[in-house]
Amino acid sequence: MNFLDLEKLVVGAPNAVVLLEGRRGIAEAEALAARDFGEFLARRFPALRFRSGNAEGADQAFADGVARVDAQRLQIVAPYALHRRKSRHPAVVYSSPEDLSPEQVDVAIRGKAAASPKVGRLLDRWKDGGALAAKATYLLRDTMKVLGHSEEFPKAACGIFFINPADPMAGGTGHTIRVCQQESVPVVFQNDWLRWM
Repeated sequence: MNFLDLEKLVVGAPNAVVLLEGRRGIAEAEALAARDFGEFLARRFPALRFRSGNAEGADQAFADGVARVDAQRLQIVAPYALHRRKSRHPAVVYSSPEDLSPEQVDVAIRGKAAASPKVGRLLDRWKDGGALAAKATYLLRDTMKVLGHSEEFPKAACGIFFINPADPMAGGTGHTIRVCQQESVPVVFQNDWLRWM
């Protein structure tokens, strides 16, 4: 996906939602670049909405950039309702797996666990409590970010990621990328989007 592809996508669906997210461990200069990029996109596309996962690092940096322009266009899908509540912006729209109906959970778990087969069984544990349930909740959140769950939280139109170049498919970010690929949601990484500003 290149910038012209993104412009075509936005023109075709002006109320689209774009994922902005990535790894937690980023350097200060990388965080500034992600923040500036979030701000750039929010200014360039005034009707576009953005979605992230409420994690420290890339998620927070992208979200801070969008919030500089219009926090009401930012959607956060947190792993649970009170996740990082002290860092929340009052105008941002929040959601979590607790907002899903049992049928939506089943679609996310059964239909999308194939994106990360190694963790497919783990997703079944999301309501069990304990450490495995916590991991499962984060993976469910990552799936939910792509799929959406309502008119207000539609399926993502594309995903813009800050990855670890040495292991781009690692962890929750990798799972989210795989769900995007499974759902034919185009993705782009920093080696490309850093040149768009």
